[in-house]
Amino acid sequence: MKKNTVKVLIYFLIEIIYTLLIGGYFFYVQENYGMDTIYTWPLFYILLLGLLILIWFIGPMLNRYIVYIYSFLYGIYLISQNIYYRAFGQYYRFNTVLSLYEEAAGAKDSAMEFITINDLAPLIYLTIVTIIFIILYFTLQRHAFKLRWRLIYKAAVLLLIIPIMGEWQSYNSYLDDALHQEDVFQMNKTDYYIYETIPSTNQFVEKFGLLPFGLRDGISLMETDILGQEDFEEVRIFLNNRYEHQENDMTGIFAGKNLFIIQAESFIDAAIDERLTPTLYKLKNEGININGFDTPMLVGSTSDTEFMANTSIIPNSEGYAICYKYPFNNYVTTLPKLFNEIGYNTVAYHNNYGEYYNRDVVFPSWGYKSFVDCTGLGLEDSQADSTVLDILKWIYVETNNPYMVYWVTYSGHQPYSLDSVGVSDEHVAEIKSLYPSLDDAYVSYLAKNMDLDESLGNFMNELAKAGKLDDTVFVFFGDHMVKGLDFDASSFYDGTNQGVDTAKKATDLIIYNSATEALTYHKTATALDILPTLANMWGIEVDYHTILGSDIFDENYHGFYFSDWGIIKTDDFTYDYIYDTLTLNSYIDENEANDMADYYLNMKEIAKKLLKLDYFGEDE
Repeated sequence: MKKNTVKVLIYFLIEIIYTLLIGGYFFYVQENYGMDTIYTWPLFYILLLGLLILIWFIGPMLNRYIVYIYSFLYGIYLISQNIYYRAFGQYYRFNTVLSLYEEAAGAKDSAMEFITINDLAPLIYLTIVTIIFIILYFTLQRHAFKLRWRLIYKAAVLLLIIPIMGEWQSYNSYLDDALHQEDVFQMNKTDYYIYETIPSTNQFVEKFGLLPFGLRDGISLMETDILGQEDFEEVRIFLNNRYEHQENDMTGIFAGKNLFIIQAESFIDAAIDERLTPTLYKLKNEGININGFDTPMLVGSTSDTEFMANTSIIPNSEGYAICYKYPFNNYVTTLPKLFNEIGYNTVAYHNNYGEYYNRDVVFPSWGYKSFVDCTGLGLEDSQADSTVLDILKWIYVETNNPYMVYWVTYSGHQPYSLDSVGVSDEHVAEIKSLYPSLDDAYVSYLAKNMDLDESLGNFMNELAKAGKLDDTVFVFFGDHMVKGLDFDASSFYDGTNQGVDTAKKATDLIIYNSATEALTYHKTATALDILPTLANMWGIEVDYHTILGSDIFDENYHGFYFSDWGIIKTDDFTYDYIYDTLTLNSYIDENEANDMADYYLNMKEIAKKLLKLDYFGEDE
């Protein structure tokens, strides 16, 4: 009897220690990776009580495995959200997991740059504890006492369901109080609006926390949001009320000229250096430079920028990359369709394989007469910009037919190491001789842009020799921020002897034609405005009731930029809708600024409905 008693005591002692260690893991992850809000703690305690039920009700023969999975999923969710936020400034949604996986697989080396040993430590700890206590079960606990005694304390453990229900009631009570603090005049700022629509992942997490975000996001996967005639009418009324375009000094200035659009991978203005990238420096300083233009980092990354530039529609698809969520939607107005109508040959190119970001589907659906990936050029995937442009330059130096080209580059893509695509020993040596103290990651980034710059310079020289440079317009812009490099830090600017300049992190829109005078134009804008701006410069008529962007040169346009981390910006104001702060940049009335902010927030919701309805589908 005494021997059995000792076994039972050992059994319970091991289980208590196991419970404390796993419970400590839960608290550690929450404290270091969770978001501390009143909404978070009830859900945390529900998870913790669930952990106790798993440990004490199931018993050690099975609970070690089940608890490991339960605890791992809890940890990996909070930790991965923090890693994603660290890299991209926002939080992911469950429905982006597949597209995130594809992007990470395409750049697995650079994905590891965002992960630290501190991120892995809790999961390693969990694994070690689990292994130790599996061994302890088989060596010390397996035959501690009979099944009927286990059933008695297991039944008692089920009483934990009562405090679980209490915590759930507390969570719903907090939520109910928040959701009834409505302001019908500023609906977009209310907790009800944020909770129901998740207009921004950052805004939701800032208010409710990561665990409530995970719960709400999971619920949204099961919701069936069926739009009907009322929603269709809302979109129609919004589009019909858009202002009419006014002609301006830029209307038709490039009519008849060829168009070569370069969407440069991870390009920001900090990459332009008079000595290292003389071609880009020339384009910026001798072309039409839109100062104030920038491209936001959205869920679909590069592909969402492509979508905006080609359709002039906001890619608001509730956490999905547009290229996967709505690849077959129809659009009345697209960039290639406009140029097809005036007899241009429209072609899109990319250095990677066509299945990546579904480009072999979406580019033809937008109206390009052909989309050519690396294999179509006779190359392997993930090719440097110089390799691709060395092929393209001979195609377009020789052609006499008008063309519109949309080229999505690759060299600028992470990882930023000295042995990655687009980095040559010659360029690295040149950078290091000029900036000897610059970190290798930034050296790699500059070298990648030198690869693009040098090949673009060669292309322009060949066009000039053929007497075709004056007849060609180059449009150049970056697709998004640089992933994995910190241009807020001083290391880059110290290493290049430059002053820290926030404008250096933006991606100015550059429009260059050798026969056109230089111009710096100050306008807040984004990729949404590329289509109507270029259409105006080529004298192509656009139905503004089919797009959401504006001609940058229209005097009635006060600019628009948005980001998924809570910013609405115009020439007149900046509104942070996460923190509800409004900064006026001009003499605009505060009420007028609030009205415009509400208009643009509503425009994002209109875009979401437009996409879900395939609004233009019947017009095709």
